Amino acid sequence: MDQKRIIILEDEIIVALDIKEILEDLGYECQVFHDFHLALKALDTFNPQLAICDINIGEGPSGIDFVKQALQLKPQLAIIYLTAFSDRKIVELAGKTHPVNYILKPWSDHQIRVSVEMAFDQILSVAEQSQKLGDLTQSELKILELIAQNKKSKEIADILFISEKTVKNHRYHISKKLNLSTENNSLLAFALSHFGYKNEA
Repeated sequence: MDQKRIIILEDEIIVALDIKEILEDLGYECQVFHDFHLALKALDTFNPQLAICDINIGEGPSGIDFVKQALQLKPQLAIIYLTAFSDRKIVELAGKTHPVNYILKPWSDHQIRVSVEMAFDQILSVAEQSQKLGDLTQSELKILELIAQNKKSKEIADILFISEKTVKNHRYHISKKLNLSTENNSLLAFALSHFGYKNEA
């Protein structure tokens, strides 16, 4: 992977600069924003792979609102949320955007490092799997999209006017091409990570 780029969206500038310093010392390239709209513009100009985003960024749109818009523009963007509290309703809302991790304030340098390393491990894994998507047929891609919509094999068969056995064969071949385990819903997890967010209401 080329330079690892991170945007930090945090309304407390001291906090943002502290995180930036920790990450730049580790070789990451970082840009700090305290404005929702400037951070969205940076998705094109800076092209980050990861956003570290405070759930509450002062008045106006929340960090969750930023992430929802950011994922529409850059679906593969990995997310880490910063938060000073763990209100269940807010965490559930944030969870719908599939963040890699949460960092609770007050955080430690170690927590920042580990969270970001985990995020880039996932980013690299997703990038490798995305390259393998080119090996899939159009039928297999369509089946993956339907799996991401939580459709069962019978439903997919009805939608595509094929037999349920054919769908199961496709699922098997997709898993083999992507080197996914046939256990533990790995195909569903892969489909959700590549096609899931745009299908959510």
